Amino acid sequence: MTDAPVLILGIGNRYRGDDAFGCIVAGELTGRVPQGVTCIEHDGEPAGLIACWRGHEDVILIDAVSSGAEAGEIFRFDLAQKMLPEEFNLYSTHAFGVPQAVELARALGKLPRDIRFIGVEGENFDAGEGLSPALSEAKDAVVAEVLNALKSRKSIHA
Repeated sequence: MTDAPVLILGIGNRYRGDDAFGCIVAGELTGRVPQGVTCIEHDGEPAGLIACWRGHEDVILIDAVSSGAEAGEIFRFDLAQKMLPEEFNLYSTHAFGVPQAVELARALGKLPRDIRFIGVEGENFDAGEGLSPALSEAKDAVVAEVLNALKSRKSIHA
């Protein structure tokens, strides 16, 4: 990361169980991040995501995923270098979501220079509030990881 403004986008829906993961992480980071870092909650709608990261060269996307891995497993991807693997079915309330937003932005030349994705395998995406125990534990690890990366101004490892 550089000294350019950093954007953290917590993606999800606070009323669909583990889908709230990104939003909850962004909420926990708000007020704890260094100056120049903005934390936003977003529902993952592609045009809105692209609009949110406009003007930011360093972006961290955080979301729950469903890949068949063990609940709470943390995945990291450098989206500036490659697309999200197809087996990641990101839980979205829209027909299109994060993968489509990233690839559309890439095709249009609107992808941030440094865009990282942190995904955590969800367990429960049913209606209701609150994270499953595995994601509650992963939340603390992701918050600490992001804070440490921002403090040292190093990129999140992909």
